[in-house]
Amino acid sequence: MQFKWLEDWLALAATRSFKNAAEQRHVTAPAFGRRIRALEAWFGVALFVRGSQPVQLTPAGEQLAQHARAATADVDRLRLALQGGWGGAVVRLVTGRALAHGVVADALARLARQPDPPQVQVLTRLMAEAGDLLERDAADLMLGYQHPALALRLDGRRFLSARVAEDRLLPVVQARAGGGPALGVGPGAGLEPGRARLLAYDPAQALGRLLDDHIAHLDGAPPLPVLLRCDSVDSLREYVLRGLGVAWLPRSMVAADLEAGRLAAWADPGLAIDFEIRLFRRKRLASPALQRVWDAFVPSR
Repeated sequence: MQFKWLEDWLALAATRSFKNAAEQRHVTAPAFGRRIRALEAWFGVALFVRGSQPVQLTPAGEQLAQHARAATADVDRLRLALQGGWGGAVVRLVTGRALAHGVVADALARLARQPDPPQVQVLTRLMAEAGDLLERDAADLMLGYQHPALALRLDGRRFLSARVAEDRLLPVVQARAGGGPALGVGPGAGLEPGRARLLAYDPAQALGRLLDDHIAHLDGAPPLPVLLRCDSVDSLREYVLRGLGVAWLPRSMVAADLEAGRLAAWADPGLAIDFEIRLFRRKRLASPALQRVWDAFVPSR
């Protein structure tokens, strides 16, 4: 058996999707499927229920996931010990792509201005995998979104969290030259064939789940067929700037575009989605390096 197969299995257990797990592991879907079949063959039991969507683990698969987390955590702890002990100079931060561009960059800029700053390793993952990495000690910090629609399950007895910022997803479109939205609301408004189109997130992303849940529970929401889905918030912003449709983008990202008249708010402002950005770590005593990184994100008030 190859150790990477255990990491493959943890990715599948976290995402419950062969496609998303393969993307996380940076392999093609057929190659990922062959590795999972090889893992099953090595153990000699079925690890997931065939045909289930999302993927459902068998009892043996659930048990394997628990032991795989422990095994990979042991290896990670050994790596840290060999590099100079737990909580050494390198602080591992896991977060999403959008947060890595904004909030993380701001905090690291504050950290870099300090004398002899600790080294930070930034990992970008889907939020489900990010939480799993934190739980099995493969990351020291996790920065993620907090909202009732996002089921992030971290035991409050074992983990600390602190609010880093508040943000909101705003429905925005390309602005007209004279101001105002270039796309209207409802039939007969916007691009051919006659209405605004939604530029959506990949449903595996936290922002994608947040937006899909929000739209599903709106009463009297304007008709908004999906034109495309994308796993990059930066790409969605570019598509909106080019007039392809409407997207719900973080206010922190588009505030300058709105002020400059490149983008305009679309439809009712009540369609915006408020959420928090929170930082998580274990409750155990933090190393000096870890505490300095934590403080760069959560300065004392």
